[in-house]
Amino acid sequence: MMLRLYLGQVSASLAVKILIMELSIKNKYAQMVRVYRRLAQISINTGHKISNTEAKDTAEEFFNQCYHLKDYFKKDKKLNRSFNVEEYVNENPYLSLAADYCNTFKHGGLDKKPRLGKNIEQINTHLFILHPSKTGFSNFTRLEIRVDGKSYDVFAIASECLKAWNDFLRTAGREDIINLV
Repeated sequence: MMLRLYLGQVSASLAVKILIMELSIKNKYAQMVRVYRRLAQISINTGHKISNTEAKDTAEEFFNQCYHLKDYFKKDKKLNRSFNVEEYVNENPYLSLAADYCNTFKHGGLDKKPRLGKNIEQINTHLFILHPSKTGFSNFTRLEIRVDGKSYDVFAIASECLKAWNDFLRTAGREDIINLV
């Protein structure tokens, strides 16, 4: 009853659906940010262990979360409708690369022309072991994506993707999502 009074003419079942979608959008964004932070940690110091598979898995998870966030934004009723999320992804080189990375691994290769217009050739992992400290060895992992002969640092791309989504949310009137994380 209180829910109905609060939302006016909106039915209780529709109000619950709106609330669930709102929580889903915020949770999805927060999930992407958590994975981004894990990727940052791997890029700085993986502690005493060396794991190139953990680095690759985390990068793949980040790009999955990053790319699929667009599907949540498409359904967001509070988003300024003058923004086309697909166009935004296609026009941003970092989000386009995230989409291509995600779809390359999801489908075992791209089925369509790459959004970036260039093919991902390979992903390389570089492990670094620094001199021992009081806590032991300090290790970190760098992942690079090779696209048409050029190398790109995965963490740098992830940082630009996060920045692009934050810019999108600010411009589209949903800065409240950014402020929650």
